[in-house]
Amino acid sequence: MVDYEHQTLKDVQAPAAGWVKALKLENGVIKAVVEWTDRAAEYLKNKEYRYISPVVNIRKADKKAVGLHSLALTNTPAIERQTAIVNKDDIFEGGNETMEFLKKLAEALGLGEDATEEQVMEALKTCVTENKSLKEGQQPPAPAENVVANKAVCSLLGLKDDARTEDVTAKIMELKSGKIDGVDVMAELKALKAQSADRDADTAVTLALKAGKITPAQKEWAKGYALADAKGFASFVEKAPQVVPMGSVELEDVKALKNDKIDEATMLACKQLGVSEEDVKKYGMKED
Repeated sequence: MVDYEHQTLKDVQAPAAGWVKALKLENGVIKAVVEWTDRAAEYLKNKEYRYISPVVNIRKADKKAVGLHSLALTNTPAIERQTAIVNKDDIFEGGNETMEFLKKLAEALGLGEDATEEQVMEALKTCVTENKSLKEGQQPPAPAENVVANKAVCSLLGLKDDARTEDVTAKIMELKSGKIDGVDVMAELKALKAQSADRDADTAVTLALKAGKITPAQKEWAKGYALADAKGFASFVEKAPQVVPMGSVELEDVKALKNDKIDEATMLACKQLGVSEEDVKKYGMKED
């Protein structure tokens, strides 16, 4: 639609000056076929209006023009140095006006003033495609670099390169939940840590009993202490005096050391508890 002074954008009566019947590209120039009303034709004939002003829809994301809203007859166009559409000799000025329009259209599309007709048309096609996709609730085609990145993400997630967005989202949510292939990884990890802590606590308590640092009656208390604070219990055992003669405590669940061989793990634990190798051989071993 062609109106007067952009009245369709205002809350006022907005009679039409003409109707755009078609847009076509000829010799590198975009032309509008307009059916003028009698009143508008008379204005143009009398040179009462000299300029045409386009209203373009601009996309906020990248400031590119995505559609033509309307045109308006005006004598105060917003575009600087605009060529008049009428002069003293003819109602249309010809090629200059169309070339200027092409330059302005190229600028609105984010192209340079020296953009060719083919570049302008390609940009227009892209705008039309993206606008149609947005109206249909679809995402516009992703740039090539994003496609490559998506392929890399799919590969890391163990998905196919052409995996759907829903599949990628589901896989990410599965990882966030701590589950892989239906297995609760976090729960498994917690269970393993608990088993390891329980085993370490049993070992520490057993060594403390063998070293005579605690009595059998203190075993449960010592186990709880070791589970709650392994370092604190080790410090306690190191500083605690010997309250039970070594070798006098029989432990049903502890295998006595045999022969004169002491494994490395046992010696490391005894060292932490302040028990010497000689004491282990003297009090912590049994003859066959």
